Amino acid sequence: MRELKNKLTVSKNTKNIQRRKGKSFGYQVLGFGAGSSVVKYDADYLIIAGGGSTGHASGGGGAGGYRSSYGSCAAACGVDKLTFEAGCYTIDIGAGASAAAHGNKGSNSNICGTGICFSSTGGGKGGQAGGSGGGTGFHGGTAGAGNEGGYTPVEGYAGGPGSPGHGKPGGGGGASQVGTPGCGDRSGGDGLTSGITGSCVARGGGGGGSQNGSAGSGPGGTGGGGTGTGQAGGAGQPGTANTGGGGGDGGPTLGTGGNGGSGIVVVRFPGCATISVSPGTNSVSACVGPSNDKVATFTVDGTLTVA
Repeated sequence: MRELKNKLTVSKNTKNIQRRKGKSFGYQVLGFGAGSSVVKYDADYLIIAGGGSTGHASGGGGAGGYRSSYGSCAAACGVDKLTFEAGCYTIDIGAGASAAAHGNKGSNSNICGTGICFSSTGGGKGGQAGGSGGGTGFHGGTAGAGNEGGYTPVEGYAGGPGSPGHGKPGGGGGASQVGTPGCGDRSGGDGLTSGITGSCVARGGGGGGSQNGSAGSGPGGTGGGGTGTGQAGGAGQPGTANTGGGGGDGGPTLGTGGNGGSGIVVVRFPGCATISVSPGTNSVSACVGPSNDKVATFTVDGTLTVA
C-alpha cells in the first residue's frame, strides 16, 4: 500500500483543501489548520447477506447477496474500495431465514457510518427475488430473480425453474450462477471464493431443490448451500452459517425445509490503520498478506471503530 501525498492550496481564509485524483490505496491525511487532521483509509470489503430458507417442496433457497471489492471479478470490473474516516461504523449481519411452510427471505447485511451506508440483499425463498433468487417449487411458477438490489457487478443470480410434472423443484441461485432446473440435478447455484481474510473460502451457495418420491437429492451450491431432500416428508439441510448459503428444500407431504445461513462482513485495511471491533465474537487479524494488512471480520452484529 502506498501513502497518498496531499495536494494543498491556500485561499484567503488559509484553509487547506485536498483534491483526490483517481484510485487510491493506503491512507490519506487531510489537514484543517495547525494541529488538526482527518485520516481516511481505503479498504477492501466483503459483505454477504443472510440466505433464504425453504419449506416443503418450495424450491431451494437463494443465497444472500454477495458484494466484494476483493478478487478477480473486482479487478476485472473496477469495483471501488470503501473509504473509512475516523469514527464508529455499525455492522449488521444478515440473519439466515427461518424455515417455514413456504420458506422465508434472508435479512440484509449493512455497513453504516460516516459517509458510508452499504448493503447486500437477503436471499429469496422459493420463487422469490433476492440477492440470489429462490428456485421454483413443486407446483411450478416463475423462479425468483437475483440481484434484487440492482447492483453492478450483480450480487447474485436467479433460482432454477421447477419441473412440476415430475415433482422436482429447482435449486436456489448462488453468487456465481443460476440454480439448476428441476429437470436437471436440482442443485443450488455455486458461490464465489475469496481470499480477503488471508485464506481462500467459498461462500454464497444456493440451496438444493427436492424431489418427490426419490432417493436422489439436490446438492447445495459450493459455498454453504444446503442440500435438498430426496424423500417425501424429508428434511432439507440448512445453509452454512456466515456464508449466506441458501437452505435446502424439504420434501413434499409436509417435509421440513432448511434454514438459510447467516451472512458475514469483512473489511481489509492497510497495515497502518488503527481499528478495533466489538463485541469480542468478532475479530481483527494483523499482518495479513504481503502488505501486512489488518482484517476486521464480523460474524455477528457489532461496531467497527477506526482511529
